[in-house]
Amino acid sequence: MPVTDVPQVQFEQPDLLSANTNFRPANNPKPKSSEQLKMDGFTKRPITLSKKAQLDMQLLLMIAKEYQPFNLVNDIEFRKFVTLLNPSYTLPTPKTLSENLLPQQYLKLKQKVKDQLSKALAVCVTTDGWTSDNNESFIGVTAHYIDPETSELCSYLLGCIEYEESHTAENLHQFLREQFKEWDIGHKVGAIVSDNAANILAAIHLSDWRSVSCFAHTLNLIVQTALGCISEITGKVKKIVEFFHRSTTGLNKLKSIQLQMNAPQLKLKQDVITRWNSTYDMLDRATKIKEALIATLALIRQDLVLSAEDWRVIESAVPILKIFYEVTTEISSEKTVSLSKVIVYCRLLSRHIDQRVSRTELEDPTQIKNLLQTLQDQLKKRFKNIETSVLHAESTILDPRFKHRGFRLEQNYEKALADLKTKVGAMRPANTPHLAEPAPPSAIASNTPSATATSGNSIWNEFDTEIANLVPANNTAAGIVEINKYLQEPIINRTLQSPWLNHNHAQLLSD
Repeated sequence: MPVTDVPQVQFEQPDLLSANTNFRPANNPKPKSSEQLKMDGFTKRPITLSKKAQLDMQLLLMIAKEYQPFNLVNDIEFRKFVTLLNPSYTLPTPKTLSENLLPQQYLKLKQKVKDQLSKALAVCVTTDGWTSDNNESFIGVTAHYIDPETSELCSYLLGCIEYEESHTAENLHQFLREQFKEWDIGHKVGAIVSDNAANILAAIHLSDWRSVSCFAHTLNLIVQTALGCISEITGKVKKIVEFFHRSTTGLNKLKSIQLQMNAPQLKLKQDVITRWNSTYDMLDRATKIKEALIATLALIRQDLVLSAEDWRVIESAVPILKIFYEVTTEISSEKTVSLSKVIVYCRLLSRHIDQRVSRTELEDPTQIKNLLQTLQDQLKKRFKNIETSVLHAESTILDPRFKHRGFRLEQNYEKALADLKTKVGAMRPANTPHLAEPAPPSAIASNTPSATATSGNSIWNEFDTEIANLVPANNTAAGIVEINKYLQEPIINRTLQSPWLNHNHAQLLSD
């Protein structure tokens, strides 16, 4: 049927105001078609207390999650907007929000987190301290655990607390103990992840907690140290970036030249002093728009032009640093346990740098030779004992994606495997009879359905006694068998991420 043949149906427009259940006309007059209803002609229907509580809570969540100020509720336009949505709802005051509703919700959420943590088999804690722009000192404490029901990694920020005491090892140790006591996780802390500062490491060791150095932080220190070898050149690039960020004329000229060259219109990136990967981003972006950048600077800022040797150093450094950038990005975006990857990362990074050092030629820039040598020395210095770390080694072996393949030295793998077999052998599932005390022959015979094994004088007694004496004195043999079965299974796909991995890491931390 042609479109013009479709019958035109007229729909009656509903009276939206009358349809709103929160409005009721005062005298219920039928308005004339030429008249428009006014808000004054309606009375507000009071909302229930439960509805108001629900609206208050959603307002509080919006302010907290969207980082809005409490005095948002005093904003005239915001109040008008809320009134149009629901004239019956009265906005709470900033004082009510901050001193009444917020503390109530905090206590509810705190109890909820405590209930969740009480179910955790083991808890890993990350902690870090820093100073704000207002020169105020803070310490953050986050708890991570594997949900026993879903096998998913869960994380809760237990506190970001202003800390005015001196950051001595004893003070930090006491601070951590108080936090663990408040959240009732002191007996569950399997390991504490921190930076490499001497005071926090000493604080952790005061209670014999197991310490794990933050891999991303250590990696940042390694590359930051190496970048000192090319600091003069990175400083030049930084000045170029700062110029284009300040100069509208310069930025427009750069865009124009990129268009003329049919090149992608990319902006330069600035680095941040505390994150080395931002320096990589800056250098990498500079190489991608090299031709347009050279042409623009030659026209408007010749004093910022980089020499051919400078560009040679930059273009040589970027591929060297790329693998460090990729590892930093991956480890920083993990949503699952990542401890088992650390030994593998260290092996791959060391191999990458060793191979690059072996290909060094006489004509290579001196800065690049120094960069490679520093990276090589720093990797050996900071990760020389990583394969002998119990947590790192055992988690790598228990990861079915790596097992022994993660280790550089075979003796480190053999030592970790022997210790792991001993540990597994010492485990005994709940409600399982201990094998160290085998049942007497009469008891064994009484559990045998055979009619000939019903009395203490059974002809099977001698045989049962002989078999009972062969039972190992502990579970070590069973543990070895179980580990060997696991190791003989093929390594699974590296990209596979399963709840099994999380479960085994939780078990490892709890032991």
